[in-house]
Amino acid sequence: MSAASVGASEAQLTEFRDRVRAHIAQHAPPFDAREGRRAPENAEQEAQLRRWFATLFDAGFVGGDWPVEHGGRADHHPLHDRILSEEILRARAPRPVDQVNLAAHVLLHFGSEEQKAALLPPIRRSEHVWCQLLSEPDAGSDMAAVRSRAAAQPDGTWVINGQKTWITDGHWADMGLALIRTDPASSRHHGLSVIVVPLSSPGVEVRPIRTINEAIEVNEVFLDGVEVPADSVIGEPGQGWSIIMAGLEFERFGIGGNVILLDLLIDDLVTVVRHATLDGRPALEHDDIRQRVAEWAVEVEVAKSFIDDHVERLVVGAEQPGDGSIAKLSFAETYHRVSAYGAELAATVCTQAADPSVEQAKQRLRECWLWSRAYTVSGGSNEMMRNILAKRRLLLPSR
Repeated sequence: MSAASVGASEAQLTEFRDRVRAHIAQHAPPFDAREGRRAPENAEQEAQLRRWFATLFDAGFVGGDWPVEHGGRADHHPLHDRILSEEILRARAPRPVDQVNLAAHVLLHFGSEEQKAALLPPIRRSEHVWCQLLSEPDAGSDMAAVRSRAAAQPDGTWVINGQKTWITDGHWADMGLALIRTDPASSRHHGLSVIVVPLSSPGVEVRPIRTINEAIEVNEVFLDGVEVPADSVIGEPGQGWSIIMAGLEFERFGIGGNVILLDLLIDDLVTVVRHATLDGRPALEHDDIRQRVAEWAVEVEVAKSFIDDHVERLVVGAEQPGDGSIAKLSFAETYHRVSAYGAELAATVCTQAADPSVEQAKQRLRECWLWSRAYTVSGGSNEMMRNILAKRRLLLPSR
């Protein structure tokens, strides 16, 4: 990408990257991030994560794109977000919670001034971790089919009843951004509202779901007569569909923006094949293995090239409909294919037990594969992404 084309000199971006690296080295928690195990596993880890996220806000690395009056930086550049993500991932440090970023995005664009004043500062202090209360058992990625309902009371409050599922980070989140049907006579995209739900409210029950790799990342959330104040609705009642769609487009590109994780997968693949044997020969000497690793490396570069192109167009205001969905698809499917091959390879080859870095690489490949299916659903399933692209990018009819 041309630095001049986006209004930032190479020296300025390098200086920012150096500051990010120094901050990570000084403040990151003393444990590596693991795919499929990003939520804290105990109270000590949770406290460390919250302190870490708060330092990123304090330094202006996270939330730098917010309006200055809400803690953002006047000198923020869109490429700063990309650099921060790259350096956190390369350092294998815990990355900020995606759901917090989405909640902040929704509040900044659709929240009232009173809601911004009350809800944004606790985000920056990392006192509030957010989750998205969107998917439901009978709706899945079809969020227009949600059945959870909120009834308006005579005193202006809302009483919510329903069930949400596959709620990432719900078991340690403080706040939920919920898509709820507030017009009982409505259907599909109409009559939906976005409501802020404190998860400490009476009537909220969170039941963790243990994933295939024996971790807790997602949850069921039951809402049984949960009462929230009148000012808990973001925007206007009935505006929920457009608000959530705007937020998810932001989230989907964020998922695609994690494309640096693909580089790390390739690094682990190369580490394994360089130190492994198969049928008594070094794995790297097998033509099929060398060819497959090269093919995966090319596919990763293709995904990265799209992200680079989109970021450049985003900076100059030339983005196209559906770019976020393409980014999400490109990342999720490449991640799944590469990690599946890596996990198979790790289970097939023999490595020197005395080299812990190789065993760590094999473990990461297995964990990435086990978590890879989550990426094909998170932020909207890949099938839904294709539907979005057909309608918004290709302008195909619904039927």
